[in-house]
Amino acid sequence: MSDKDYTVLLVDPDARTRELLAEHLSSTGCTVLHAADGDSALRVLQHSGARLVLTELYLKTGDDDCLVHAIRRSKAFRKTRVLAHTNRSTAADRDWAMRAGADAYLIKPTRAERLRYVVARLATARGANSSVPVTSSGPTTRRDNLDAALSELEAGALLGTSSIVFGRVWWEKLTRPQQSAYRKRAKRAGINLRSDSLLGDHYVEVRGSSPGESALSTERPESPYRA
Repeated sequence: MSDKDYTVLLVDPDARTRELLAEHLSSTGCTVLHAADGDSALRVLQHSGARLVLTELYLKTGDDDCLVHAIRRSKAFRKTRVLAHTNRSTAADRDWAMRAGADAYLIKPTRAERLRYVVARLATARGANSSVPVTSSGPTTRRDNLDAALSELEAGALLGTSSIVFGRVWWEKLTRPQQSAYRKRAKRAGINLRSDSLLGDHYVEVRGSSPGESALSTERPESPYRA
């Protein structure tokens, strides 16, 4: 099997999220498999030989064990890489994932090109101790809707925000005048608006001039579950 022929297992309770992820990865030529929960993921992994598992955090298996833990504790999956891809954006969540044995961490929404890059790096890394990217996003704060976020910015709150990211499906349902009105408000506030197909109907203010771009690292925290 060549480096371009690897298999990726997508694990997420939301079928639409898995479909979007598979769409983003389709251009890489890898084989994409799906699982909706921890138990299904372990069964698929046992028979597929997937090089990489891309999973939401805190998914349990039948013995009440976390999926990331279960993968790391099994000798059968010793060479399997784990990418945590999650809505959880706190430092505590990231630290928990890395201690549990994840090889990298990405916060949703993730741009398609960035997702493909990290997946390829992980899936084609050689050796159990090969350096792999540990990734994260800049600080984020969530609001219920775009109006609420813009109103806070217009009132002088949320200092340091450079852009607001929102669900693409929601945005495409707006009329052109509605989209134009939002763009004008964002321009006056000095921030960028960006839609992302992975975000659903959540809204995120991304702080910093280049959120997530400078977070690549080859540092791999020690984990009691990592062989």
